[in-house]
Amino acid sequence: MLFLAIMHDRQKHIASLSFIISGKFRLKERTGLALLSFLFFFVQCSIAQSLPATDSLLQNIANRQSKETNFFYKGSFPSYRLYGAGRKLKPDNNIFFTGLIAFTLKELKPSLNKTQQALCDTIIKRAQQAYPHFRNKNNRPTYNFWRVDPPLVFPHSWLLNHFNETQALPDDLDDTAILWLSQDPADSILRQVKKLMAEHANGQFSQIKNTYPQYRELPAYSTWFGVKMPVDFDFCVLCNVLYFVHCYNLPLNEHDSASVLLLKQMIKDQYYKTNPSYISPHYGRTPLLLYHIARLLNKFSIPPLDSLKPQLLHTANQQFLAADNWLDSVLLSTAIVRLGGEKQSISPPGYTQLYAAKKTFFVAGLTSLLSNFWKKLFLYSEWTKYYFICPAYRQTLYLENIMLTAQK
Repeated sequence: MLFLAIMHDRQKHIASLSFIISGKFRLKERTGLALLSFLFFFVQCSIAQSLPATDSLLQNIANRQSKETNFFYKGSFPSYRLYGAGRKLKPDNNIFFTGLIAFTLKELKPSLNKTQQALCDTIIKRAQQAYPHFRNKNNRPTYNFWRVDPPLVFPHSWLLNHFNETQALPDDLDDTAILWLSQDPADSILRQVKKLMAEHANGQFSQIKNTYPQYRELPAYSTWFGVKMPVDFDFCVLCNVLYFVHCYNLPLNEHDSASVLLLKQMIKDQYYKTNPSYISPHYGRTPLLLYHIARLLNKFSIPPLDSLKPQLLHTANQQFLAADNWLDSVLLSTAIVRLGGEKQSISPPGYTQLYAAKKTFFVAGLTSLLSNFWKKLFLYSEWTKYYFICPAYRQTLYLENIMLTAQK
């Protein structure tokens, strides 16, 4: 309605201006047309500036979505990968960021107006068109980071692509939780996923070896579904898995309790601040850990963790003041609001902020596959890291931030 009113006013102003130019002042025709064109352009710019930021961001996100399958699947969002010891961004057609965008928009949708909700639905439905390429090829309700039929690892990597068949990654809990959170799964699917999660938890097939000794006995959830992969704990993955469990009110078991206890101990032991890469090899930075735990605790009450909110908020405020890049500022601002703190204004991202690679949302930390000795040795080596970026997801994070801070 606001837009229609502005358009109506614009037409009235232009009509009045035309009358004045052609009648009252009797200017020459060319001069009148030039002035009219200038004023029309000025009014158009004013309208564009008055459009809500939410509309603009949603449309920009929609415009980045692949409309057909080429290298990127139809409905997915282009993302890119940078080898830690390299300099060149390479296109990477994973499903991770596409799932995150759909999940985030689904969570934001109730706070949008009807027109914005319709665009959200369109983006989400298009995203879901790409999901089958990443679902387990035996139709098990789990998802992979990369396509599964035929398998692919590290697209556009000549050397690693020789191992597509023999070294393909198993499905993982992170992608599975995120993609099902962006859909409306049947109860039968949810029960299957929960059963598979329990079957691959720590201590079922093998025991984790590359974490702190005090955590090794906890039957918490592992990142991977495959039995050939070592058991792996990741702080952020556990936050996403618990979000999935609580979102769909799935029955809680010893693995859920152990995962909550593991998060609690990692926070109380301060490792989320002092050694985030060790306890979260796939995310690896304190702002990201704070963003994930704040998202979980803002949505659900988990008593063993709720009491830690003041500590987390204090850390988030400290981290925000020390942030040296746009992405961390957005993540921490959102975390602060979700933890009950004061809102912090963030500027919209420019090209540099959308494509900055080293401070990113997700990193493939190969050290998670190593024994404890080698994991610690190479934990901060750029030779063992691949950084992943998705410009559309960064815009989605900014959209999430401005909507949450507007509600504060």
